[in-house]
Amino acid sequence: MDQRSFQKLLRRTVLIPVAVLLLLTATLVVEILGLTTSFGWVDHADQVIADTRQLTRSMMDLESELRGFFLTGDRSFLDAYNSAKAGVLEQLTVLDHLTSDNPGQQRRLQELRDLDLRWIHYSEQLLQQPGARSLSPQEFTAGKELMDQVRAKQREILDAEQHLHEVRHRRATLLGNAVIATAAVLGLLTVLLLFTLTRRELFALSSTYDKHLKAEAEKTRLLQESRESYRITLTSLGDAVVAADASGNVSFLNPVAEKLTGWDYQAASGRPLREVLRLIDERTRTELEDQVALLHRSPGAVNVSSHTALISCSGAEYPIELTGSPILDDRNQLAGIVLVFRDITQRRQTEQTLRSSERLTSAGRLSATIAHEIRNPLDTVSNLIYLLRHEPQSSTVANQYLELASEELARIAQITGQLLTFHREAHAPVEVDLANVLQSVLVLFAPQIRKGHIDVEQRWEAAPPVRGFPGELRQVFSNLVGNAIDAMPDGGKLILHLRQSSLTSDPARRGVRITILDTGAGIPAGVRKNLFAPFFTTKGEKGTGLGLWVSRGIIEKHEGTIHLASRRRAGKSGTAFSVFLPFAQELGLLDVPNMPPAA
Repeated sequence: MDQRSFQKLLRRTVLIPVAVLLLLTATLVVEILGLTTSFGWVDHADQVIADTRQLTRSMMDLESELRGFFLTGDRSFLDAYNSAKAGVLEQLTVLDHLTSDNPGQQRRLQELRDLDLRWIHYSEQLLQQPGARSLSPQEFTAGKELMDQVRAKQREILDAEQHLHEVRHRRATLLGNAVIATAAVLGLLTVLLLFTLTRRELFALSSTYDKHLKAEAEKTRLLQESRESYRITLTSLGDAVVAADASGNVSFLNPVAEKLTGWDYQAASGRPLREVLRLIDERTRTELEDQVALLHRSPGAVNVSSHTALISCSGAEYPIELTGSPILDDRNQLAGIVLVFRDITQRRQTEQTLRSSERLTSAGRLSATIAHEIRNPLDTVSNLIYLLRHEPQSSTVANQYLELASEELARIAQITGQLLTFHREAHAPVEVDLANVLQSVLVLFAPQIRKGHIDVEQRWEAAPPVRGFPGELRQVFSNLVGNAIDAMPDGGKLILHLRQSSLTSDPARRGVRITILDTGAGIPAGVRKNLFAPFFTTKGEKGTGLGLWVSRGIIEKHEGTIHLASRRRAGKSGTAFSVFLPFAQELGLLDVPNMPPAA
């Protein structure tokens, strides 16, 4: 049973008894409220009956006190008379309020009020006569008849209220019996419902819960096995792995990480990540931001840097390649971070060796070309010396021969000088005039340019020097010019354009842009995406596949950019490389010492 079905069963098991109990409670509450109301009406009838009887007693007192006064002449009977009269008026008012819900009683009460007021008026007239005297038979008869009417009306009201009282009492008794019967029936019904409806649900719930416990136990076992498998896997990895919790405290180190950081797992566990994994930027030498804090501030951010160095607890520095990934829980909340890194010292040494190899290969190619070119001036000089031996020392022809020999020797000196300085490197960055660098490259490739029947167009615009390594920049432009010459085996046009410019992505950053354009066949689209990859070449055995890869590395070291544009169209084909070198470097990569080549 899945979680959704289990929750549905649990709700059904609980809701059925609750619904029945609520129904029982609502029914009993309604009946109890009705029973309470019925008893309230019974009490109301009792109150009306009591007040009616009190009114009857007050009228009798009124009559007795009046008769006592006329029989004895004692005025104390008048005080009692006045008190009884006030009581009659007050009780009439109370009865009027109590019977406001009963129109029949209101009518009878109004008739009783009229009779009472007539009798009081009758008695007041008797009292207003001067002197005390006995009542005449006529007066006595009139008062007695009036009082008989009052008593008859009081009995009528009292009989009607007693009948109403009996009716209400019977109704209340029936409601009470109904409440008791309903409670008994609903209680029995509740027991039956709970027994019949929930027994199966409770049994299913119990079975499901037992299965759930077994499933959870199995999941726990599998999770423990999985954790152990992951631990063994991470321990066996050749890369260093460091994990930290959401608070930034180290929770795991594999042996490779222990070796690079210098921390033992037991000692590092629970310590802040920044304390165990000290990372700096190789270019700026500043400490990197804590990765856990970075993820808290920018969820999903992953730091990947190729210019990161690790400082171990012993002070040793290792260049590393770092990747970081967040660990999210089932609610997509940050539960920690895992960092994977590797020591790239050997790789950097290999890359440096490859760059050096490429420089040597380039120098070898140029040396072979220049050696061939030097032979021609040397043959010319040899012939001129032979002719000089057969000419008088002061002849004009001899002077012409000497002038030609001097020119050829100067040409040899220029070629050999450029060859010697082509790969000579400065120990620190210097101010580089890129026009001179490009000119020296053209001098070295002059024999190939003449042999290939290539027209060279030089567009030098005024531009300040840039800071860098002239040997490395000469190597870059040598690769680009050499590739352009190779792309035009049947001749063509080579354009070199130097001008001040700005970075496309940051117009405020100024520098020098060099464009090298050829009118060759162009580069196919499938080749362009791999053009800067190491060991990728389209020249077969003649190429190493390292020229453009090394060139891009040199340009990035100078914090510049290199872009390619190529077109393959009949009559309008060609390729252009655009190199941008800034006047000022921001990251300081030129000042980072190079990795010594591997032995």
